[in-house]
Amino acid sequence: MDPLYSAKQQSAALLSRASRNQIDAALKSPIIILSAPRSGSTLLFEYLTRLQGTSWIGGESHQVFRHFPQLRVESAAMNSASLNERHADPKCRQLFRDNMAYLLRDHQGQSFIENPELFLNRTTQFIEKTPRNALNIPFLNKVFPDARFIFLHRKPQSNIASIIEAWTLGLQTGRFMTFPKLPEWDRQGWCFLLPPGWRDLIGGSLAEIASFQWRLSNQTIVDNLRQLPRERYSIVSYEEALTTPQATLNKLIDFIGIKNSISHKNFASELSTTAITKPHHRKWEKHQSDIEPLLTTLSTTLSSIELLTTFKKSTN
Repeated sequence: MDPLYSAKQQSAALLSRASRNQIDAALKSPIIILSAPRSGSTLLFEYLTRLQGTSWIGGESHQVFRHFPQLRVESAAMNSASLNERHADPKCRQLFRDNMAYLLRDHQGQSFIENPELFLNRTTQFIEKTPRNALNIPFLNKVFPDARFIFLHRKPQSNIASIIEAWTLGLQTGRFMTFPKLPEWDRQGWCFLLPPGWRDLIGGSLAEIASFQWRLSNQTIVDNLRQLPRERYSIVSYEEALTTPQATLNKLIDFIGIKNSISHKNFASELSTTAITKPHHRKWEKHQSDIEPLLTTLSTTLSSIELLTTFKKSTN
C-alpha cells in the first residue's frame, strides 16, 4: 500500500468540499507554539483555542504527522526527529497543509470541511502546537512560509522536574512515549521529542535526559528564531503567564491578531489535559539533588533565551 494513502485520502476528501483558495485562506499566517516538553504549552494551547476567533485541528499535530512515515524521524539512521527544508518537498507540503485543513475546526467545534464558507466570512486564526515543533522550525517555515511563532519557555528547575516525572510515568505506562523500543536505547522506550545526540544519553539518569531535552529544545528554538524577522515571533515565559495572566495573555492575543476582551485571571488555576499533578513552585525540590549539578550545563542556553528576549523587547 502507498505509505501516503491516508494522507492522500484526506486531501481528496478535502478538495471535494473546498477550493484551494478557501484552504489557503483558512491556513493563512498560522500561529505555531514552540517550547520544550512540559513547559506549559498544552495549557496555553488549550486556553487560546477556546477563544473566539481561533481555529485548531482538535488536538496536537501528531495525528497529521502519523500519516507521513517519512516525517517520523530525520533519516533511516534515526539520529533525531528533527525536520528541515529537505523534508518539505512540494508534494509533502501540499499534502501536509491539506491534512491540517481537513481536521480544522473553530473554537466551537464547527468543521472547516463541512462549511468552508463559514471560515471565509469571518476572521479565524489557526493555532498549532506539539513539542516536536521545537526541532522542526525549518520544515514548518517551508510548509507555512507566513507562519508566526510563540516561544514559551520555563525555568529549567521546574521544567526539568516535570520532564522527569513524565518520563517516569511514561516508562511505567507508555504515556508520553514517542519511540517505543528505540533501537540502541537502553530503556523500553523514548518519551517526547528526539533531539540530535540522544545516543549520548545511553546509560544516563532521567535527570540528565530531561536536562538534555530542555537544553536542546530551547537552544534550537532560539537559534532558528534569530534568523527570522522579529515581527514573526513573540516570547513569553510560563512563569509570567501564571503570575500576570491578564497582561501576558493580552500580549499574545494582540500578537495573534484576534479581538478579545475577556478576563484571563483564571488562567493560572487551570489544569491542562496532560497535567500529572497540580503545579507548585517548589514541586521541583523533590528532584533538587539530581537537577542542581546539571544547571551549569544550561547557562549558555539560559543566556541565549535572555538575549533573544531582550532583542525582541528592544523593538516593542
